[in-house]
Amino acid sequence: GSAMFAVLLLPNFRLQAALRWRAESPLVAISDEGVVVELTDDAAARGVRAGQPDAQALARCPELTLLPRALAAERVVQGALLEVAGSLSPSIEATADGCCTADLRGAKIAAWPRWCETVLARCTALELRAQVGVAPNPDLAFLAARRAAPSLVVQAPGVFLAQLAVSEINPPEQLHALLGDWGIHTLGQLTSLPRGELADRLGPDADRLWQRAAGQTGRLLRLVRPVEEFAEAFDFEHEIETTEPLLFILRRFLDQLTLRLTTAHRVAARLTLTLPLENSPSPSSSPSPSNRKERDEEGEGEGDEYVRVFTIPSPTADADALFRVLHTHLETLQLVAHPTGVRLLIEPALPERQQFQLFETALRDPNRFGETLARLAALVGAENVGVAEVADSHRPDDVRVVEPRFHDLREREVLPLGLPLRRFRPPLAAEVRVVRQVPAQVDSTRVLDALGPYRASGGWWEREQWSVEEWDVDLAGRGLFRLRREPTRWLIEGCYDAGIR
Repeated sequence: GSAMFAVLLLPNFRLQAALRWRAESPLVAISDEGVVVELTDDAAARGVRAGQPDAQALARCPELTLLPRALAAERVVQGALLEVAGSLSPSIEATADGCCTADLRGAKIAAWPRWCETVLARCTALELRAQVGVAPNPDLAFLAARRAAPSLVVQAPGVFLAQLAVSEINPPEQLHALLGDWGIHTLGQLTSLPRGELADRLGPDADRLWQRAAGQTGRLLRLVRPVEEFAEAFDFEHEIETTEPLLFILRRFLDQLTLRLTTAHRVAARLTLTLPLENSPSPSSSPSPSNRKERDEEGEGEGDEYVRVFTIPSPTADADALFRVLHTHLETLQLVAHPTGVRLLIEPALPERQQFQLFETALRDPNRFGETLARLAALVGAENVGVAEVADSHRPDDVRVVEPRFHDLREREVLPLGLPLRRFRPPLAAEVRVVRQVPAQVDSTRVLDALGPYRASGGWWEREQWSVEEWDVDLAGRGLFRLRREPTRWLIEGCYDAGIR
């Protein structure tokens, strides 16, 4: 059939974003720079109008609740709307805040009413109250979305446009006033005028206005690609002192985000929890880490927010498993200031599909294992829980404990490099007699054979430079040992496991 375009519109976009996750009150207005920008119908019935100063609005309605614009929530809602539009067509436009246009050319849609119901149901599941307009060109689809209740498909543009007021297509002020003087108040009256004569008398602006009134204009969409970002944000009216409000909001966040992950066939690989603190200069900052400088994964930022990144051992879209990770951390969390809001960002990944060999199995519940690690970290400190990692140096026994990188694990071939060394921690002091610069006796035990010296050094470009000299010795009747020579003493570093030859 003919080309069709769809517009998804969120009426009162700023109001919807600010009231998301809140118990909606009938008397609410959104204020920006001291001026009311959007308000509920009940507030309008009490005499409040958009554009009024806050003081005047409160004088008209003392029970009015004034909320600031929730910038972080607006970005989240706009991203969710783009995500829905992107599921309808690969060619979409972020037309305005709370408005997206999708090019449906090539889409095989049998029944438009049923299609609109499906789109609206998807928006409702994301806590979005949307209107859908479908028409043969983008501007007409936008007009249809504004008049939708909650959906409107324009099959006959002339009939639809004839009943609309001229102000619906935003004419130039002077031209609008002139048409009003002529008695032209609807688009049908405007298109009844001869187009050529109207253009000759009033100029090209009148000609373009006539084309828009007739539904004959077309334009190219400014195409965008939705960012695959799964984020939620909420700001409390006052700072909070307990974890219950945080847990309540985070649970609702995860229910929404896992629904979006499932729809996009993704799972959560990492969670980023951000808590703006009460001395934060901008509590409505973006939940995306790309808009702030990198923070330490283990703790607080620079006094204005707390950031923690959680790696999910087995990427999942299970809200219960993800909530346990956050709940475990918040149980023992102590902050330097009270939180004023909460942000949650999920880094998505493709679902894992791993083929195991016959006698090979994975952990029964990898995420429960990660929860256990989190509880241990809360008891003994995060720096004392993890896996041993060999540092990239030749310094002996240079290892450190790091957080498990569950998604970066690779199978490595283990090559036999000799006998395993069982280190003594701490090393044992020893009396060594040296003959011709070779160890000949350790304490009272004769050295049967000695290999060395093995010398290594490093860190000369830093403060902590190091230098070692090691020997492998065979002590009569005792076994194989490793010695380390220092400027003033000898140490026994460990013994070799002679059971493996």
